[in-house]
Amino acid sequence: MKIILSLAAAAILMFSTFLSPAKAIVLFDDVFADHQFAFEIAYLYEEGIINGYPDGTFRPNDPVSRAHAVTMIGRALNLDDTPRSTGFNDVSASHPYSGYISSAVDAGIVIGDENDNFRPTGTTTRAHTAVMLDRGIYFPEAPDNNFLDMSDSHYAFDAVSRLAQQGVVRGYPDNTFRPDISVTRAQFAAMLARAIEPSFIPDKQELLMTANEILAELQAEDFADVAAYVSSEDGLQFCPYAGGCVDSGGVTFTKDELSGFMTDSNDYLWGYEDGSGFEINLTPAEYYDEYLLEATYTAKERYGRNYPTATEFIHQLYPEATIVEYYFPGTDQYDGLDWQSLNMVFEKNSSGDWVLVAIINDRWTV
Repeated sequence: MKIILSLAAAAILMFSTFLSPAKAIVLFDDVFADHQFAFEIAYLYEEGIINGYPDGTFRPNDPVSRAHAVTMIGRALNLDDTPRSTGFNDVSASHPYSGYISSAVDAGIVIGDENDNFRPTGTTTRAHTAVMLDRGIYFPEAPDNNFLDMSDSHYAFDAVSRLAQQGVVRGYPDNTFRPDISVTRAQFAAMLARAIEPSFIPDKQELLMTANEILAELQAEDFADVAAYVSSEDGLQFCPYAGGCVDSGGVTFTKDELSGFMTDSNDYLWGYEDGSGFEINLTPAEYYDEYLLEATYTAKERYGRNYPTATEFIHQLYPEATIVEYYFPGTDQYDGLDWQSLNMVFEKNSSGDWVLVAIINDRWTV
């Protein structure tokens, strides 16, 4: 039988992860509220990414099979699960996870062995998990990890370095990573949850709260307070479209110039209309109304799933960035085609502090 935690109990457990839980938290008979990864497991269950067993258990200490690992990553990344041929001798089209396995191969997340076998029932190691997540999700380059049992000749060394730098994977108290032991279902859930929902990482949760503060200041048209989060050296870049930002660069205001953003009477070339190619020549106040805050955005408790194409464009410009996307889903009148997004782009400065480097909007165009 699954256990439903009350909102009050969930809030106590969730104190360092979210401001408040969106819903009651669903756990399993063998995952108690004080389990180290209770909320990561509950989050993935809520998202439909993981399941328990018919007896109501999750079996957090059991190993993860290769087929189950690929399936959970496939669900997290919205891969195609249509049953089909995989090209592996040991995974037929009738295999329950053939669709996810085939999609993961196509996406470059997994490969088979030299005999064209996938070994779906084989166990997944901690190193395998890091490599699959690194192949499936963008992580910036990182300095070498310093785990005592990871040499740079290990096939997962670079992947572990990138994920450790972002807080997605962690080592043991003796500073080992133990790459070649089987990953448990609980450990796998924790790594996957952190990879797709950064608010499970304390540093990224703090950043999300900062982004919410900036959103409130933008909505109040208080650009002097927004400037407090901006670097004196680099200023703040504005772009109306993610793709266009790569091509035209948008407009950058210095930290000192931001306080006068709404009263600046100059026209600027912010970019070009996506589709028509028409110039976007507007004053900052006009740009604010027509692009920056045209849609209604609300504060977030989770990062959520970013619009992937926008994220890819932004990472071309800012490969080290963490992006907080605010998304307006559009209206029923236009079947959601009038969606818009506001992406706050953050990088760490030389002191290790987050600074706001860009605000990049995006929207559907024809």
